Amino acid sequence: MGWEFEEAGKFGSERAAEDYAKRNNIDPRDVQITRKGEEVELNIRRSALDGRNLRDNGEGRRDGWR
Repeated sequence: MGWEFEEAGKFGSERAAEDYAKRNNIDPRDVQITRKGEEVELNIRRSALDGRNLRDNGEGRRDGWR
């Protein structure tokens, strides 16, 4: 059985995606970062979200506010 992930957004770099996860206290083991052309997609394991609201200041994001 695989883990289920939620899309957390698109970013301009791996570093921006990692920083977003870090600001939201998401364990690095609970994220998937995938480069897609010139942007990076961040996915977070659903069980790690635990119904929490993620803080977002928009830094590094390519797809606007969530």
